[in-house]
Amino acid sequence: MHPFAKRHFDKVLEKGELLGIDKSCKYYSSCHHNNLEDCTFCYCPFYPCRDESTGGKWIRGAIWSCEDCNWIHRTKVASRVLEEMKNLGINKPEDIEKMRIGLNKVKEEVKILYPP
Repeated sequence: MHPFAKRHFDKVLEKGELLGIDKSCKYYSSCHHNNLEDCTFCYCPFYPCRDESTGGKWIRGAIWSCEDCNWIHRTKVASRVLEEMKNLGINKPEDIEKMRIGLNKVKEEVKILYPP
């Protein structure tokens, strides 16, 4: 996991609630074309999800880009994902990799409730 992602997940998991919009973030104006409702999952727990229905896509054939994905940044989606992460016992960033299979199931369940 990238060190920036680890720091961000530390903050999210410690707080245990949605972070909302962070307009002070230097990436806010360029991230996802300002269509954000919530910045909790600035670093997506599903990355790389490889799911083009979210707006993500392969670039140069080998790199997963989330640039056009706003799904995880919708408030209802972020809230449900965070709730399910807690239910899985994800308390620290390292748990995200350990619980990859459970997280993928969460992604599919949340997509049914809140389609991209």
